[in-house]
Amino acid sequence: LPPALLRRFDVYFKPRAKMGRQPMRSVNAAHIGHIVKLKGTITNVSDVKPLVTVAAYTDVETGHELYQEVLGRSFTPLDAQDPYQKKKIPPALETRGCRFTRFQEARLQEAVEEVPEGSTPRTMRIHFRGPICRSVKAGDEVIMTGVFLPEPYTGFKAMRAGLLTNTFVEAMEVEQLKTSYAESVLSRSDLQKIAEIRARSAQGGSDVFKTVALSIAPEIFGHEDVKKALLLSMVGGCTRVLPDGMKLRGDVHVCLMGDPGVAKSQLLKYVTRISPRSVYTTGKGSSGVGLTAAVMRNQLTKELVLEGGALVLADKGICCIDEFDKMDESDRTAIHEVMEQQTVSIAKAGITTTLNTRTTLMAAANPAWGRYDKKRTPAENINLPAALLSRFDILWLMLDEVSDEGDRMLAEHVLTVHRTGAAPVHSSLGEGNTALSPELMRAIVAQAKTYEPSVPPELTEFIAEQYCGLRQKELEQEQAGEGSATYTTPRTLLSILRLSQACARLRFSNTVDRADVTEALRLMLGSKASLTEGGGAKRAADEDPVSLCYRLIREEGRRIARGQPPDRPITITAGRIAGITAKYGNITREVIDTCIQEYCDIAVWTAERDVDGNAVLHLDPQDIGAMV
Repeated sequence: LPPALLRRFDVYFKPRAKMGRQPMRSVNAAHIGHIVKLKGTITNVSDVKPLVTVAAYTDVETGHELYQEVLGRSFTPLDAQDPYQKKKIPPALETRGCRFTRFQEARLQEAVEEVPEGSTPRTMRIHFRGPICRSVKAGDEVIMTGVFLPEPYTGFKAMRAGLLTNTFVEAMEVEQLKTSYAESVLSRSDLQKIAEIRARSAQGGSDVFKTVALSIAPEIFGHEDVKKALLLSMVGGCTRVLPDGMKLRGDVHVCLMGDPGVAKSQLLKYVTRISPRSVYTTGKGSSGVGLTAAVMRNQLTKELVLEGGALVLADKGICCIDEFDKMDESDRTAIHEVMEQQTVSIAKAGITTTLNTRTTLMAAANPAWGRYDKKRTPAENINLPAALLSRFDILWLMLDEVSDEGDRMLAEHVLTVHRTGAAPVHSSLGEGNTALSPELMRAIVAQAKTYEPSVPPELTEFIAEQYCGLRQKELEQEQAGEGSATYTTPRTLLSILRLSQACARLRFSNTVDRADVTEALRLMLGSKASLTEGGGAKRAADEDPVSLCYRLIREEGRRIARGQPPDRPITITAGRIAGITAKYGNITREVIDTCIQEYCDIAVWTAERDVDGNAVLHLDPQDIGAMV
């Protein structure tokens, strides 16, 4: 019996701890038969199939069992070898008596940072045998260790190839550079660092949400709320599967639209660095097939197989699409099913199937005329179909506004980065605290994703009231002839819930509270603040927060007074106050409480507390017109 038939173990060579990693282009003939260590991205993975290692035969004349050990991908059967070829009846191959091992083939693409100027990435074939199979998936960034071996051509290919041989790497060890959130196991040091960040944020009057958001691309000045929206998109909400099989997605889709030079692409690039499974592509360089799936012919088995595109490779991850407005309309329609149903339906070349694309989509686009034209309506500037806009949870308009103070602070920030080679510490992070590393941010997001927050019944009325207010406000804008920046649909209500759940996750809580809903509404309304404020944006920025809060409450009181009898008292709840002040970042809960108390002391209005402890204002309709 051959030893391979009785062996109950597999042998793998583990590299030395100090073994250096080498670029793929430096692997040459001198490395044949040696262990190499390569870094790259898995682009294609074949199915796992059985590979024969010991062939078993039955000698028909004598009844004996014969065994042949197979060391390569091909072998010559015993019936074609001496002395069996002289027998009248050759031995018969018995499939049930053969020994098989698992075999899988993958393609490793060269790392982007190792590609020389003006060159395209190279690929290397990787062979997996035994238990190491199924250790990689398409889209994984790995460090592959294996033995570099030649493989002669066989059959008709050998006649054409002559003395040339193909090469491959026999995989020995796979190291994942980015572990997915579901598979990641936080170490004790990571949990200790997260606890320290929570304690330090609480002492500084901040929270983990703000600390992590400010650590996203610290070299980019400002855009604090944009970074918060991107962080909520990375964390996401809770995916719900109802008893009847209906699925409600939890991924938060974000679209950044704005003028050139506002760092949209840099923000997306930084997100791909943090996310363990991410794909970055551009709109003009991507087709509908490249985003969803293509039918390819497998070089190993010569059969037609489906090869996933960018959205399939980013399953349970993030797909960033830059220059979203440059995509063809026919290619853009392929994203509609992905964004809501999170599947891709394929019917090509006799292959009819459905692929999972549980992907968070982040897009960056420019307005229709390159820069945002305030003389035109928002719909003319955005120039995206309503069916696509309603699928984005947040559409953030980033305008390059001229401001002497803002431009000066931006210039100082950029010059500091170029002079010191590092981003200056944000004032909100506190003295001596630096931005969090991508590895620690990845650990915080992984920890937050373990929570499954739910909306309590007492918040139902508050969320419904805010949603109805958004719909009514959009109707008033249409009746007044003003263009609306977005379309408020029932999907908007689901977006509020998803953003609220993401805020609760970053608090490491399983319950959504009113502050989470208020923050979600503030971000949704603040994404269009640069348009709705118009000429009053500078006034709101320069105005004292307490005075600004009083002015907004006064305007809301006049709006309520116009819709009811003149003798009925005017009542403004805390939820309505939170809604009208949500888009102003300088109005916090403390500012609202201070404003209510100050004007209560001078008898402008009266206030009482409801059963939840929230303030309820009562204004005299006779005095509403006298407020200044």
